[in-house]
Amino acid sequence: MSSSKPTAPERMLRAREVAEQLRVHVSTVYRLTESGRLRAHQIGEGARRRRGLRIPESAVADFLDDSRVA
Repeated sequence: MSSSKPTAPERMLRAREVAEQLRVHVSTVYRLTESGRLRAHQIGEGARRRRGLRIPESAVADFLDDSRVA
């Protein structure tokens, strides 16, 4: 029998939160997700698709790691 604890779901951030964290404009975050450089999930459907955009915290960390300058 396993005694491992269930893991908490990963925190999902809104584009505005990611923009504040990276100190960039929110449109930059949208461009990064559209180009595939920043992983994101679309929650919901409809004309206002950007409102449903959620970015996992791990995606932000991965993006920063990939963008590191020697």
